[in-house]
Amino acid sequence: MIMTQPSTSRPRRIRAALIGFGFDGADDQQRVTRSAQCLVVGGSPETHDELREAMTRLEIELDEMQQDLGDLNPDELAELAFRIDLPELHHIAVRLDAGLDLQGREFEDLTVEELTALLSFEDTGATVET
Repeated sequence: MIMTQPSTSRPRRIRAALIGFGFDGADDQQRVTRSAQCLVVGGSPETHDELREAMTRLEIELDEMQQDLGDLNPDELAELAFRIDLPELHHIAVRLDAGLDLQGREFEDLTVEELTALLSFEDTGATVET
């Protein structure tokens, strides 16, 4: 008979990254910038610089909070995105939070696949104020 010991319950940790794509690059330059938690690919020089600046603001805030992107729940992510002026990320976080509320579930209880599925539906009842 084989006996196993139950594993200790550890909090789930998601490895997360923010990926920014610039689609307006008309030249043949390949622009790629990466950091510990972000990746910026493509774009014109101006667009790539804007994305890189947003990435830098995000990294600085996360460092000050002493947290990784995957440590933030949707409310915290929405607040951070608002603070550093990333409306698209704020919108995603608000939609994610609304989807969780509609399902009556907690962020920590969902798999990565379930979290992704929440974002695949445009209308989750969330409103975004800008």
